[in-house]
Amino acid sequence: MSQEISKKKRLQTIITVFTKYKVIQNFSQQKNPAAVRTAFEELGPTFIKIGQMLSVRTDLLSKDYIKAFKSLQDNVKSDDFSKVKTLLENEWGFALTEIFSEFTKTAFASASIGQAHKATLKNGQKVIVKVQHPGIIEAINVDLALFEKAIPLISKIPETSVIDLRSVLREVRTSLDNETDFLKESQNADRFYKNNNNWREVKVPQVFHEYCTKKVIVLEFMPGKSLRYLIDAPKEAIAYGSVTNKELKKKIGLLLVESFMKQVFEDGFFHADPHPGNLFLQMVSSSENVPKERVGRFGPFGYEATWQTPKNLPPYRVIYLDFGMMGNLNNTLRGKLTDAVIALYTQDTAAVAQAVLRLCRQEGPFDEYRFHDELEEFLSEYYHLSLKEIDLQQVLSQVIGICHANNLQMDQSVTMLIKAFGTLEGVVEELDPELSMMEVLQNFAQKYFFKQFDLKEEAKRQGLTLFKNLRNLPKLPEKISNALDTVSNGKSRVNLEINDQKQILDRLEAMVNRIVIAVVLAAVILSSSLLVVSSPDAQPSFVDNLGIFGYTAAFITILLLAIGYLYRRFKK
Repeated sequence: MSQEISKKKRLQTIITVFTKYKVIQNFSQQKNPAAVRTAFEELGPTFIKIGQMLSVRTDLLSKDYIKAFKSLQDNVKSDDFSKVKTLLENEWGFALTEIFSEFTKTAFASASIGQAHKATLKNGQKVIVKVQHPGIIEAINVDLALFEKAIPLISKIPETSVIDLRSVLREVRTSLDNETDFLKESQNADRFYKNNNNWREVKVPQVFHEYCTKKVIVLEFMPGKSLRYLIDAPKEAIAYGSVTNKELKKKIGLLLVESFMKQVFEDGFFHADPHPGNLFLQMVSSSENVPKERVGRFGPFGYEATWQTPKNLPPYRVIYLDFGMMGNLNNTLRGKLTDAVIALYTQDTAAVAQAVLRLCRQEGPFDEYRFHDELEEFLSEYYHLSLKEIDLQQVLSQVIGICHANNLQMDQSVTMLIKAFGTLEGVVEELDPELSMMEVLQNFAQKYFFKQFDLKEEAKRQGLTLFKNLRNLPKLPEKISNALDTVSNGKSRVNLEINDQKQILDRLEAMVNRIVIAVVLAAVILSSSLLVVSSPDAQPSFVDNLGIFGYTAAFITILLLAIGYLYRRFKK
């Protein structure tokens, strides 16, 4: 009963917010994206996730809506400490004073899923305790249940016909399930730490697994400021030494792009939400920035040697935070992505089309010739440009639009990658508008391609292909002769394929059906007239009534056909 009441209250809240910001009208007319974004932020994590999913639908949304949905934030009011304390002690089975020497009662950050507190363990280790909002999972489940029930109604809106709403719901449910399970996030954080911590100027907080549960995650505390601080800082001000903020922004921008490409092509595991709130900048003092000594053992007697890193790192670090949204790319997918990038670089449209097709699954009627023509027409605009002039995000968005228009659906991992890439591009554009992401991407793609290229295996494969062709070569004159005999004897057959054959047949069938109905109606009216004329004048007879019934049935049929025609015209 309480669940039904909460659903009723939540539905009232959704209707109130939608009405306040005119969400349906604005979305259908692609107006006031800021108002729709604000409405989604007010409604919480489920709607924020839906907006983020739609942010890659360039075939559906205008550029202003794409930009608005990419900037969706989920800052919410933090819970009272009493609720947080109760949840933590229930999860751990210990009092907070038994685990922490200090625990800050006020959260320093709060998002839609959880909030973060600073604390110190008994051993003096400073940590961040991220705790889930009490009742958030139940609230999300209510939203998803309401959305599932509303799908048949929403599907009646013409503007939503291009969206697979059930597919969106599945993606939202999967994504939120992952983000609300902090054990999965702790595993993500641990894997990301092993892949990226101390990779050049990148730092990742360590996970303390002994304190992690489905609702709590404890991470190493790392001092720093949000990257937004650097983005908004005056360009000509000094960042460190003689380096200005403008120069530092360029360095950080390049570092972020190279780090992301390394995650994609080398690790196959990437941060899917790299917005400024999840990226911290840490300035390192000169005393902390000395080369670290490393100890190595060698030889049969275990001799030891120490050495230092060849040079000091710059006095800044980029820190990654929040590992709820992560993307996975297996070797097969990375190979397909590499093929697409190299094909684009070599201006091979056919190879680009094949690479894109390998990244998609067909969701409806598909015309391969139309797809190739549309892709070639679009890509031809970029072939005369240098790498620096190519807006990679715009290229990806347009390719996705062409895929959707041809009933092709990108692999979910690739969709997440493109979304993450779009988020990162927005950050990099604010740091260094002149940075060419295409150049960096091309370098990493080539590096991955040659890393996977096995000269020995490739030589074997080509040798087998050559040997097979040599074996078939003596049979070639016989096959040509047989083919000529078939043509000369009149036994050849030509298969013609008509583009949009199904649509044409459907239209022909509809036309034939209308003609049949018209003939039947004409026959009914004519036969009814004969029955009425031939009936006796003295009193109505069965024959006379049968004729009148025919007139009535024909009239009602004609009226229904007219109403159906007007409805279809009105709907269009």
